[in-house]
Amino acid sequence: MKKLLVTIPLIAAALLSCNRQEAENSGIQGGGEQKPTSETLKIWGRTPDGAVWTAQDRIGLYTTDDFNVEFKVDYLEEGKENRAYFAGEITPEATVLGAYYPYSASAGENLSAIPLYIPENVSYGEPAARFDIAEYRPDSEIKLFFRTKLSKVVLRFRNVEESVASGLPLQEIKISGQRNMAGLYAANLVQPEQMLSGLNATNAITVDMKGTPLADDVVVEAAIAAMWKGGDVVEVSVNGGEYSQQLTVQSAVAEGESVELTVNAKEFNPKVTLDWISAPIGLEEGAETSEIRGNIAAVDNAGNVYVQPARGAASLYKLNAADGSLAWATPLGYTLDNNASPSCEPDGSVIYAIGGTSGSGRVTAVSGADGSVKWTVGPESFFGNGATPAPNFNGVTPAIGEKNIYVGNAGTTGTVLTLDKETGERVSYVSGAADGTGGPSGGVMSGLAMTSSGQVVWHCSGGIFTADRDKMDNPDKTHDSFGSYVPWAQRFSHGWSYSSSRSGVACSKIDGQDAVWAVGMEKTTSGSYNMHVMCSKVESGKELSFDKKVFLLDKSITNVTNQDQGGIVIGPRGEAIVSMKGYPGAIKAFFSDGTEAYSYTLPGGRDVCGSCAVDNNGYVHIAGDFDSGACYYAIVKPDYENHTCELVASAELCSLIREYAADALGDNNSVRAWSSVAIGNDGKMYLAVTTFTLEGSSWKNHQARVIRLSYKETTGPSAASPWPQRGADASHTGRQRL
Repeated sequence: MKKLLVTIPLIAAALLSCNRQEAENSGIQGGGEQKPTSETLKIWGRTPDGAVWTAQDRIGLYTTDDFNVEFKVDYLEEGKENRAYFAGEITPEATVLGAYYPYSASAGENLSAIPLYIPENVSYGEPAARFDIAEYRPDSEIKLFFRTKLSKVVLRFRNVEESVASGLPLQEIKISGQRNMAGLYAANLVQPEQMLSGLNATNAITVDMKGTPLADDVVVEAAIAAMWKGGDVVEVSVNGGEYSQQLTVQSAVAEGESVELTVNAKEFNPKVTLDWISAPIGLEEGAETSEIRGNIAAVDNAGNVYVQPARGAASLYKLNAADGSLAWATPLGYTLDNNASPSCEPDGSVIYAIGGTSGSGRVTAVSGADGSVKWTVGPESFFGNGATPAPNFNGVTPAIGEKNIYVGNAGTTGTVLTLDKETGERVSYVSGAADGTGGPSGGVMSGLAMTSSGQVVWHCSGGIFTADRDKMDNPDKTHDSFGSYVPWAQRFSHGWSYSSSRSGVACSKIDGQDAVWAVGMEKTTSGSYNMHVMCSKVESGKELSFDKKVFLLDKSITNVTNQDQGGIVIGPRGEAIVSMKGYPGAIKAFFSDGTEAYSYTLPGGRDVCGSCAVDNNGYVHIAGDFDSGACYYAIVKPDYENHTCELVASAELCSLIREYAADALGDNNSVRAWSSVAIGNDGKMYLAVTTFTLEGSSWKNHQARVIRLSYKETTGPSAASPWPQRGADASHTGRQRL
């Protein structure tokens, strides 16, 4: 007897030899119907290259109802022994999933002995993992080819009791590899529907765990038909991705061999999910592309989103909380090319949009209900000190008080305005001279902030400035030409060569006293930057008070890529968390005495372009950017004792969007994030992004969008932090919270 070698192809065709109707009719008795329990199926097999069948040969079939069904040679034609009919019994409703040779009664126990067949040249529609015999005419050919013997994967768990997933009822476990693989699950829970999770071009095996509690003694064995290489990354996910972890295959897995993978449940990576992605904004009125660059989405208490792009149509957009659909769009009437962001009343009643460069800057109040314009303040309302006012709002965000809003201007001449919320009329401006004839040195390059003690604070190339908020609301000084003014209260100067940054400020308390934090970028002779993390305690009752180097802290981080869209947020223990565009991309946190609380570097050299956000658990949310468009979202848990962070959840945003909204990107294939994370009061995470098409080194079809993400343990921003995100809250009010 000649045996068929496992390395040669097998071609099989199917023929149903029984008449189902006759079988069913014969089972009708007494008005009831007794369906047959089995039917005979004949498989026609042909061997290539001169190999022949013998009467003793057997093949095995996998079906949806029967595991490892034996089929025997039913007919051999003399002189044509390379062709044979095999016959066996299957249940009437079963679907054939695959076949193998030679048959082995213990095939399910000895995975490495099972050769797997993968269909070729058969169009069987979706899902690609299955085909049904009934779809084909009798005697038609279905080509099945040997690919490889299966290799076995043994999956184990450890440290489950110490993990967030201890005792979790397991519905399913999914093993995903980098390479296409077809899988047969044949271990602890042998059930027909689990047997073949992939016949063609799939990269995952899904195992139904039937509610088994997760524990250290849970062991999953699965078979793969892919040859993993050393360094390949395998992802193990639980219950549809509720928790997941990436593992690295240490060495190559050859045909028929076994590999063990161990999941450290303490490092389980819970799933970040996508709630929605908005349609592109900023493309109407002939604008072919739009971008988000530092523009941060403002979110009201109901979850409605307000955003304006940096490139494209100069409009303010409202996106509905439920699905990110467009509620309205309002033209703002300024030139674009700016990174300003709106702020909103927390109840969503009024939105304060700001923007414009090259002297076109203006502030507009818009009704949250319908987008109608309430008032607009143009360049003529700004202080110019004899020159034509040329306000520049690149990177600025208005701060919202009870009666007024506060706006910083970096143009000619830079100053800070107080505007009446109802009318838009100028209430006062801040002067850098006792007689009201000058603006604060350096203007304002970022959002303003308000301390709990009543100071308005901001940062610019001239240092950190403060002004008394009560005086700004009720000025007692007036200049004949320029109107009511307030001298700044305190100025904290750097004392070193400074390159301005659009990073925002943050407020906190140090030893019970309000303090302001800021970042400055010192350009070196080599072209790199030293980042200065600075803070100073803020006192009230001062006026034009200035002493050089009066910072409580001036912490220098050397050789940092320039930061122009990041900023500072405050952690639950009072630490200041700064983001670095390229360190490589990282966050660092410092206490006010200069000691480092912790740091975290993003994988793959990704930049951190925007500010982080701190959630109710004290976890830090980070948006990482990458030149190739592989935008990354990470949630990390600070480890204060070891001065590092533990990754608790992450997502590649482009893959996440494809997973949850397959058609949302259209022709775009990449996502970049040049913005800051916002966490709403409901715990939803918001990020303004730019999607585009990457072709080689060319970026095309830029489209500004907003995405909303969810993570099950994030239920809101930190309640222990006075400044848990850029602008203090998702509405960007700029109000110190504690």
